[in-house]
Amino acid sequence: MIAISVIVPVYNVEKYLIQCIEPLIRQEFDKDYEIIFINDGSTDNSELVLKYFAQKSNKIKIITQENKGLSEARNEGVKIAQGKYILFVDSDDFIAANALQLLYDYAENHNSDVVIFDMHTGTSDLEIKQTSKWQNIIDKYGDNSFNIETAEPFVYRFVPVAAWNKLYRTDLIKDIKFIKGITCEDVPYWAEVYSKAKRINYLPLPLYFYLCDRQNAISKNRNEKVFDVFKAFEAAKNTLIKSGYYDKLKYIHWAHFASNLAIHLKKINPELRENFIRKIKELDIDINMEEFKKQNFFPFENKDMEFIQYIKDNDISNILNNFYQG
Repeated sequence: MIAISVIVPVYNVEKYLIQCIEPLIRQEFDKDYEIIFINDGSTDNSELVLKYFAQKSNKIKIITQENKGLSEARNEGVKIAQGKYILFVDSDDFIAANALQLLYDYAENHNSDVVIFDMHTGTSDLEIKQTSKWQNIIDKYGDNSFNIETAEPFVYRFVPVAAWNKLYRTDLIKDIKFIKGITCEDVPYWAEVYSKAKRINYLPLPLYFYLCDRQNAISKNRNEKVFDVFKAFEAAKNTLIKSGYYDKLKYIHWAHFASNLAIHLKKINPELRENFIRKIKELDIDINMEEFKKQNFFPFENKDMEFIQYIKDNDISNILNNFYQG
């Protein structure tokens, strides 16, 4: 039986691909595993790199498709995955040499549906800029499992929504899809996973290296794709409503949403600012601001939420003048 399926979407990343592949094929793991590369219409030499390594390792499976985007590439990987667990890895990142062994053993020992783990954030020359660790989750739960019902609301805020810092039990996510055609796809995906998982555990080990300085990373988008943030958080909200836990998590949801909106407002292309502000003004913010301030959020989250409320209450011309010129 295959223990873990590693799913790696690939699109025009020949510069980073070898660094991603080598730790995957050299894992210190005593169980069988597969690495599914979804070549999503690459036009550079990514496919040649994949084929070269496929000759060196029988664990590699290559699926080539026309360009459909990250969500569809991940969905295709999940569809054909045969492992008991699934791990997503982005093709410009890489994992630790013993990551699969540690994650598998931990998941098996704790009967986990999801295992969250830490990551290094660094540059392409392997300089580590930051290492994640959520001490408040350790202090509250330690090795004990939690879920959307038993966990305090702060957990939903502190666990990054990224798909790649978690090991998933395959039968949990087989029917959960990444929304195709949008960025921020991890936001609604995590909302659905979190709503369905019964046993979530946190393994506080940095097993993933996230590359933060790639020039064409989605996080650097300034164009029309930033509008996807509205679709992503609306989908996440609908999932929480459907699960019955929106009332429990709505302040956390809006804190996260407001911070994302504030970030996009700062970096969006100038010609898109007015339309982005109009979209914010159309939002139905169904929370009480006085209650929001009592939630013990970070100061920047309170400030971001106040700014979104300011946009709702003021003319667009005043906002443009005061925010971008003042």
